[in-house]
Amino acid sequence: TPEGKPEENTPAPPPAGSVDLNAFYESVAASQGENWPFMMLAEGEMLDGFFPGLSAIATKQCYAYLPAMSAVAAEVVLVEVENASDVEEVKEILQARIDAQVAGGAWYPEAVEGWTNNARIVTNGNYIMMAVGSDCDTFVERFNGLF
Repeated sequence: TPEGKPEENTPAPPPAGSVDLNAFYESVAASQGENWPFMMLAEGEMLDGFFPGLSAIATKQCYAYLPAMSAVAAEVVLVEVENASDVEEVKEILQARIDAQVAGGAWYPEAVEGWTNNARIVTNGNYIMMAVGSDCDTFVERFNGLF
């Protein structure tokens, strides 16, 4: 890339001493093989549309992976907040996303069921993860294993 700038949509490296949340996602997603849907990284207006208020929170890392097909109940959001006082607000934003999808935002009955039964929010210090999908417990187990 010109002048050594990272390519667009290439996440910046995490701060020194942090857990690399993007590398974590890539590792777990790769282990899912063909069972894992094609995902895209939500940024800017897209991030604000799906997770209102999240971009206003000071974060060290923030990755929201969404499926390319809206009928698929699979999402992974990984956040490292700068201030511990923001952890609860991030959890509320992520829970609002789950609640909206369960209330019919997921549209298709199978997707609503997936959001109802296969959505988890976990925290560890200043790190928060929302994992949605049939193998969300694997994400939770591996996320907790980072700390």
